[in-house]
Amino acid sequence: MSLLTLPDELIVQIAYHLTPGDLLHIQEVCSRLQDVVKSNAALQYAIELFVSGMIDNPSSRLVPGERLRILRAKEHAWRELDLSDRTVLPLSHHPSGIYDLTGGVLLLGERKVTQSLVGTDNVHTVKLHSVFGRGDGDRPDPNSLWRKIDLGKQVIDVGLAIQEHDLVAIVTYSYINEAQLWASIDVHLIEHSTGQPHPAAAQPVIHFDNIHYLPGHCSIMLEISGNSLCFLLNNYFPFVTADPVSLIIFDWKSGRRMACQKRAYQDPTMFNSFVLLSPVMVVLPIIPTNSLEICHLPEELTAPAPPPAEGEEPQAVPDLITSCVLELPTLRGAAIVLRMTCRCEPNPRGPPSSATHADKQIPFFSDPHASAMILHMHIRIPPNHSRVYTMIVQRSSLLKVFHEAVALRRRCKAEGITPQPPSYAEALPSQEHFDKMAFLKGPFDTQTRFRILDWESITPNMDLEHVPLTLSWSDWGPRVTRWFHDELASTRWITTTCGQRFVRFQENGRLHVFDFNGAATRRYLNERKLRNEPIGSKPGESIVEAGDYHWPRRGGNLDDEGPLEVVMEESEEEMDDELDLDGWLADPDAAPQQNAEAWHTVGEQPQSADSSGSGDGSAIDPKRRVKVMLGTTVIREEEVWEESIQSSLPYIETSVRIAEEWESALIDEDIIVGLKMDSNLRHITEVVLHRIGGPLY
Repeated sequence: MSLLTLPDELIVQIAYHLTPGDLLHIQEVCSRLQDVVKSNAALQYAIELFVSGMIDNPSSRLVPGERLRILRAKEHAWRELDLSDRTVLPLSHHPSGIYDLTGGVLLLGERKVTQSLVGTDNVHTVKLHSVFGRGDGDRPDPNSLWRKIDLGKQVIDVGLAIQEHDLVAIVTYSYINEAQLWASIDVHLIEHSTGQPHPAAAQPVIHFDNIHYLPGHCSIMLEISGNSLCFLLNNYFPFVTADPVSLIIFDWKSGRRMACQKRAYQDPTMFNSFVLLSPVMVVLPIIPTNSLEICHLPEELTAPAPPPAEGEEPQAVPDLITSCVLELPTLRGAAIVLRMTCRCEPNPRGPPSSATHADKQIPFFSDPHASAMILHMHIRIPPNHSRVYTMIVQRSSLLKVFHEAVALRRRCKAEGITPQPPSYAEALPSQEHFDKMAFLKGPFDTQTRFRILDWESITPNMDLEHVPLTLSWSDWGPRVTRWFHDELASTRWITTTCGQRFVRFQENGRLHVFDFNGAATRRYLNERKLRNEPIGSKPGESIVEAGDYHWPRRGGNLDDEGPLEVVMEESEEEMDDELDLDGWLADPDAAPQQNAEAWHTVGEQPQSADSSGSGDGSAIDPKRRVKVMLGTTVIREEEVWEESIQSSLPYIETSVRIAEEWESALIDEDIIVGLKMDSNLRHITEVVLHRIGGPLY
């Protein structure tokens, strides 16, 4: 019996077990299989999830056909950047500097003393979809939108895990000895829907530590994934030398400390932010060495540990294991990294058994595995200038490198391969900081890229599991990242990515959305090709198909459509190179004919902000601009970087002009949040919401 002799119902049941890629391929086998796949809503939904970079919510009450309709409507609206579904979120309190945006919930702190510039007395949360009402014109009562959580203590930071656990973690401080600024730092675990202590937490309040604390001289970062609560403290209190940088991973359900990393400020591996790659894995941007460390929990700690027996001393908290180090581009001369901030939204989820909450409304979520991590690098160059750069990389790319390093260790251990000392006949770099470099000789050519920098620390009996493997920037970075010039003001808000999208509002009045979803990009190009409407054939569109695409050097005259370029300092040297329509430079080293083939740009010139519009908040220029970036961008700034930075992660950039003056734009799933600030840029005065693609449920 052949497959095609089976009834359609059985073929569908078999197809349920195929990957989305296989579902796409079997449609090319014959018209019968194509009809079966295309006529089944569940199979089409699986394909659409894959292409859109989403994952299904099995708890949703909606049938597959309805989920498919909503998902397609959302993706179409994102491609068009349809901002017609707009509303203003009323503010019921005076916001402080604390905020978070994830899982459809916006959190803003409250400062009761409006003249003060520091301090948060409590927090308020709002479910963003509830602000739009039910779609029948009935608007909700503004007073019922916000939920207030007041713990009676000063708030330092917050962390949200709404979709997975209905959890709000609030970090507070309270002085034990105010004269000595000696304070207790605690994490309160609150159930968001009730405002009460979370029922899954054995310790509703986790005590972090007692420290010298001065408001405004301490930064805290908190993220939750599965059962893990990752807590980072940077204490800038004067004269504090004992563990000013502490990263602790808690099991928030039991309150147990599972692992830690502690650094001093003079430590060459100091950091001030992190991103979770999984509930047991974290990436740390290391400031002094300009690199990314990927660390993980010891395997024996991934399972719950039995509580200590009565009278037994608790075991020491083990250190995180650094598995591999990813180098970032090398800085030149006296250029130094001042700080690096990063985020990757949404956080990865734990196994289904660890979830304590089931959202029955939202049909799908952004896939954490494929989500884009954003990294802002603040760099200082002599005599007293600063530069800001933004790097985008997908979480899946970092996970792939980690698993390669783990597989290499295990293979070498199984085959008895040990680290080999460096052979300087192999034409290694001669710089002094490479003198200790040693390659780990793996069984495959692709695995010899990893190397061991600190060779002198290796002992014959050392377990390879504790030897960090290093990968140079050129070996891992250019193919899977995208770099941008950036501006200091735009990096103030870190919640500018969700899933594989990144938003940015520019001073020229245009809102830009960058989509780094490679599958969606390929489908979009194919659809346009099938309709005989290639990108670039319509006004406002451009495509970069191949070659090197150079950022203009700082100080030049930039077209107002350049994606993120900003002149940080005035330069005495005028830029004589010729810009294309989008503020980019064709490769000056390439032949003219080569550049003409590489950069196919068709589109209208940008319109001025006052060219049209009624001033009533509607779009001035409703026409979209679309740029498909498939080529390699190059940043060449000799005063900052040892070599040019090349990056090739594809993306589609869509932009529209709006009349409103925002200070910044944030994003969460299907909602863009526009922030308006006061004249001093210190307080939020208005929050504008744009829901993309209509209701989600």
